[in-house]
Amino acid sequence: MSDIRNKTINSTHKGIVTAITMVIAAVILFYFFHLPEKGLSQFFVISIYFLGIIWTIFSNKSNTNLTRFKDYFSEGFKAFIAVTFIWIIFTFIFYRINPQILENVINENNSILAKEGNRTLEEIKINEEKLRRNFMPIMLSFTTVMYLFFGALVSLVCSVVISKKGNINPSITKR
Repeated sequence: MSDIRNKTINSTHKGIVTAITMVIAAVILFYFFHLPEKGLSQFFVISIYFLGIIWTIFSNKSNTNLTRFKDYFSEGFKAFIAVTFIWIIFTFIFYRINPQILENVINENNSILAKEGNRTLEEIKINEEKLRRNFMPIMLSFTTVMYLFFGALVSLVCSVVISKKGNINPSITKR
């Protein structure tokens, strides 16, 4: 029987752990500290995301099978894809169970349009319906692109750093 303590957690599982940590942090910040979903709480959650990818890549530093940039980037990729997938599901559920966020966005938008003074009430109402209909697809699209971009960027930077260090280290042989 293999001892589970001797097995290492793979990059996808590290991504899942990172995503769960992000979800827990977001829930605590929103429901217990009553912070808005944007701003400081979003910065904190994204910081967890960055740290999770950094952890994933640098924890593979001792793996002698990984010596090149593409090997490290691949490990980061596995993690950030898992995080992005889970975070998109969370985002969908979060906005569905918190419709007041959409209502606040609509009220703020209506107020801005009314203050501009160049739209009729009917135009504002039409804009409100469009915003209501498109809010979820826009949020999911934006979140997906943002998390994929940041995940790729952090993976890229970490992979370059660690693969350069690997090339300097004489204990790692090139293949």
